Amino acid sequence: MPESLSEEELHEFAVEWYRALDVHKPADEVLTMVAEDAEFQFPEITTHGHQEFVDNWYEKVIRRFFDEVHTVKEVVPSAAADVMDVKVVVNWQAKVWDPPEPNSKWLGMDAYQTWQVRRSPRSGRPVIVKYVVDDLVLMEGSATL
Repeated sequence: MPESLSEEELHEFAVEWYRALDVHKPADEVLTMVAEDAEFQFPEITTHGHQEFVDNWYEKVIRRFFDEVHTVKEVVPSAAADVMDVKVVVNWQAKVWDPPEPNSKWLGMDAYQTWQVRRSPRSGRPVIVKYVVDDLVLMEGSATL
């Protein structure tokens, strides 16, 4: 049985994940943090596996959102297990431009998520198995998605 992930490892992993999204890392680098059979449930789409994640979500959002800043507010893991449930709260602020609108819009919100994370048998590092956006709470003045 692989060693369970610590709370510190999970927090560092969440920070690393959002840093990768903020700087729009290449998809192959982001995928090192995602299990090959991962499921992502976003408000707008659900993806299964690496190819759907990249083609149907990642490549689209890195071309739509800019000046992104994710701030991890909370990472609360369940009891130690091979696959751990983790409650994550992140503040996300970004700008978005929807052509042909004349101006970009500011978005700001807290995203409440539930992740399932396990230790990769290949790298020994955490990987996301399942990622569910449970709720989005807009900040005052934010545009809507």
